[in-house]
Amino acid sequence: MNASVDLSLDPSLEPPHISKMGLSHYLRRYQRFVIDPYGEKPITLLEIGIAEGDSLLYFSDVLPKAKIVGLDVGELPPIDRRGGRIAMYQGAQQDTAFLDRLAHEQAPSGFDVIIDDGSHVGQFTRIAFWHLFKNHLKPGGLYFIEDWGCSYWNNYPDGHHYSLPQHDFALHEKALNAAHELGKRHDWKLLRRLANGLRWKLVKRRFPSHNYGMPGVLKEIIDECGVQDITDARFGKGKPRRSLIEEMTVSLGLAMIRKRQDDRLSAVH
Repeated sequence: MNASVDLSLDPSLEPPHISKMGLSHYLRRYQRFVIDPYGEKPITLLEIGIAEGDSLLYFSDVLPKAKIVGLDVGELPPIDRRGGRIAMYQGAQQDTAFLDRLAHEQAPSGFDVIIDDGSHVGQFTRIAFWHLFKNHLKPGGLYFIEDWGCSYWNNYPDGHHYSLPQHDFALHEKALNAAHELGKRHDWKLLRRLANGLRWKLVKRRFPSHNYGMPGVLKEIIDECGVQDITDARFGKGKPRRSLIEEMTVSLGLAMIRKRQDDRLSAVH
């Protein structure tokens, strides 16, 4: 494959050795976050879950100076190692000792990019993410989690069907809103103030959502994004600190988490 060809911008163009639902959607984001900024740089990329090795070949093409490392729990595919630029390991993503050994051998100073296309099971993804993100991803590095939407399916190991909620006021909120408007319309100040005060006190506070499997893991990661507010010295709880995460984007089937440049759990000054 010619690495200069931008396959992600035309949905009809797909690498000949990759076939995946929603591929063009994924490629557009890899183009934006990985290929454009790192295309000619000697980075190290780790992919968890490699199947037939198609994506390893793709990344070796579009990142010609990168070292590409793949791991899979199954038998490793007999693909071209591209002159040693591709390395493969067999092992489980939730085995942190194995991950430490792999990182020590292939990226002792840390990975620039990590892609989890492995088990898609929440707990395994969760263990791998926190261990690799904290210990083996460079400051400023990118961590991708693919296919997180599978946990909306009942037939997935940790999945569960989900029905989208109605976005409307609860019955008591509607009644208080009506009372407030009535007091406002007739200039009944006491009713208006009482209804307004109760609206603040009784407004819906919790918004339960799908927390099975992978969506639950992403929401746990969002809590890390908000840790500076969680530990706010005025209103929060715990020792104030900044998040390990600089930014996080979530789209259909693909989440990107960028590690903060200064990866220390430093206090907020």
